[in-house]
Amino acid sequence: MAVKLKKIIRKNPQNLTQSKWYLTQEKTGTVGMHEIAKEIEGRSALSLGDVQSVLSNLVQMLPLFLKLGQTIKLEGFGSFRVSVASDGTATPEELSAHHIKGVKLVFLPSVELKRSLTDISFEIG
Repeated sequence: MAVKLKKIIRKNPQNLTQSKWYLTQEKTGTVGMHEIAKEIEGRSALSLGDVQSVLSNLVQMLPLFLKLGQTIKLEGFGSFRVSVASDGTATPEELSAHHIKGVKLVFLPSVELKRSLTDISFEIG
């Protein structure tokens, strides 16, 4: 099965008279936690309810550890961490929490996950 791509044209934000064509992924749908749980159920000795419970608890626990400043590493999947952007100041004494411009959640895929995508194929529509 191939990832479907489509051709789109985008204007140059610095020069709106210029445009170029690009490839972008064609969205084919969304997979929810229930569908993932059903797939895991079929590959394990766990019931659907057990799998859904584990996934639900994982989702609930992630923010707890992130708020403690910890990096969450899920072996074979990747790691999650919080990243903060702030305005700069001339001295460290001036720096305070109100200088924070934004907080992002950063996901870094594992080597195994990246490797599993090396044989990905594409279909341009």
